Amino acid sequence: MSRAMGVIRAAVSTDRHRHGSAYSAPVDGYRGLFVLLVVAYHLGVRQLGGGWIGINHFFVFSGFLIAGILLREHQRYGDIDVLRFYARRARRVLPAMLLLVVGVLAVTTATGWGDRRQTAGDAAATATLWINWRLVARDDQYFDLFAEPSPLRHAWTLGVEEQFYLLAPFVVLLALRVLRTRAQRVGLMVALAVALAGWSHHLVGTDVNAARLYYGTDVRAQAFVIGIAAAFYFAPDRRGRRPELPLAVSHAIGWIGTAVSLAAFFVLDETSIGVFAGGGMLVFAVAAALMGVSALDPRPMLLNRVISVPPLVHLGQVSYGLYLFHWPIGLWWQRLDLHPVVSGVTAFALSWVLAVASYRLVEMPVLTGGLRRVLRRRGLSATAVTTGAVAAVAAVALVMAARTPALEDQPWDGRPIDAALTWREPAEPLRVAVVGDSVPASLLSGWDPGRYRGLEVLRYAEYGGCSATPVTMQVLDRQVPESPVCASWRQLWPREVREKGADVVLAPAGLRFVLPTVVDGEVVPPRSEQLRGLVEADLDAMREQTERSGAAQLDILNVPCRVLDGSSQPRQQLEQIRAQLGITDGELVLDPTWVNGVIDDWAARQGDDDPRVTVLDLDAQLCPGGRHQRVVGGALLYEEGVHFTPEGARAVWSWLAPAVVEAAGGR
Repeated sequence: MSRAMGVIRAAVSTDRHRHGSAYSAPVDGYRGLFVLLVVAYHLGVRQLGGGWIGINHFFVFSGFLIAGILLREHQRYGDIDVLRFYARRARRVLPAMLLLVVGVLAVTTATGWGDRRQTAGDAAATATLWINWRLVARDDQYFDLFAEPSPLRHAWTLGVEEQFYLLAPFVVLLALRVLRTRAQRVGLMVALAVALAGWSHHLVGTDVNAARLYYGTDVRAQAFVIGIAAAFYFAPDRRGRRPELPLAVSHAIGWIGTAVSLAAFFVLDETSIGVFAGGGMLVFAVAAALMGVSALDPRPMLLNRVISVPPLVHLGQVSYGLYLFHWPIGLWWQRLDLHPVVSGVTAFALSWVLAVASYRLVEMPVLTGGLRRVLRRRGLSATAVTTGAVAAVAAVALVMAARTPALEDQPWDGRPIDAALTWREPAEPLRVAVVGDSVPASLLSGWDPGRYRGLEVLRYAEYGGCSATPVTMQVLDRQVPESPVCASWRQLWPREVREKGADVVLAPAGLRFVLPTVVDGEVVPPRSEQLRGLVEADLDAMREQTERSGAAQLDILNVPCRVLDGSSQPRQQLEQIRAQLGITDGELVLDPTWVNGVIDDWAARQGDDDPRVTVLDLDAQLCPGGRHQRVVGGALLYEEGVHFTPEGARAVWSWLAPAVVEAAGGR
């Protein structure tokens, strides 16, 4: 038995004794603890609602450790070899990351799971380390009801880290050459982190989307800079002496940092992304830095002994691979419709096995010996292997991206939706402000100003669930709030529309009122009297905001029926969705009859004073006789059953543009 256990230990050993005298087991212990919490959250432990904040801690530790390496090099040689630093980072980061990309491309190609074209683009963006900005560009939402997330979404952290690595040596060199004392350098980094936190707070008050806040390198940089500040504090002086806090103080700040950091997983949840404002992210970054400073204290401390237990240290050593592989495996495992506990445990086990194999067979050999030496031992040419790997990735990506054009790629054939309502240029120019959430934003993707001369469209549709009043949706077992930018959006758009002199506000009614809604922590079901009050309050607020904008006309675009695409969802989740929507069988149809009736009743009670209210019946155009249409004029209407495709939006404008002019009296 002991011999078998010895074989198992040897097979999974990460050889911690090879790390040298500078190695700190508590640092790896913290890494192991937080990667375990983040992975558990991603694999279904919803009690860890603030799991998304855990990434901030890794950014702090990364800044701390990387700056420490640079400072030791500067102390030893009097300078920093920037190119050598980049080469070391590439050897550490790229091998496992390329394994991930190749694996994802291979599985996606073989199974057809997910959006193959999007995955191919995500693979290219991951390999070139800008995946975070690609996610920002498409407003990738961390919590999405019906669209399967990208199996490479989590690689945004690699993009942020590598972008930080490009600047890190220059930031450290600048501080070393300009400032003379430890206190000055730490003070500079803290001031820079505070400035970045202020920038983050400013962004929350603008019209940026939630993805910009979550994935933006500039927003996340405050965590790295706090890590650099901690590294400057802990760096030895010219005599090789490190600052030494009293033991009780070092112990206390470690406990405080750990308590605050762990509390985030339980106190925060999906609705707490407002911590990007008011310095919230900075607070958690400082807590992580306190843990790091305490962890590097070599004196015996209870906290460091606790956090250095072998399982946590082991997970910390393989944390990079564990983080890389757990996300796509977790997504794919959901398709097996296993019991959630079984699914989570087996997905974690497989991710751990791959992480250990990657660490022992790829990551450490390349880091310590270089790719050329590793391949030479096996009789292989580094140039040939690298070229072959790149060619293989490119070939797979091209096969995925160059598939036969699907329905969503077919153009609108130019036939108007309603032949009886065709476009006529208004007698006077008409300026229309389109406001609302991601649905009208997708509608704007098909706007063609050259086709509708005399009609000018102003864009005030905001991704992130923004509406006239704050709304939180219940999505399966999650509460999904509006973006933190929505509060400022409600104040900004009426003022800007007034400044631009819009004549009409076009506000598509929210699809959210067909779904369960959360009020004061309680779920309000669809088609209830309580929900009627929420819909009417939202319409009242939209009319009040339109009045402040100075527009004389408010056009409410009602809700067309939808058939939601649940093809990417596991069977258990589909059953939960059906139960929430009251659908017993058949397609996942969102029936807007009730909410459109509420809109009509509300509009009938409005007077003739400005702004005048008109309801534009989009439901009748896209769902004649209550029958859902997937295709109009040869173009697919919706991407995933919710948002308009660009070609579908073009078809909708063929009816909407003349309808807006007609409602305005043919101006």
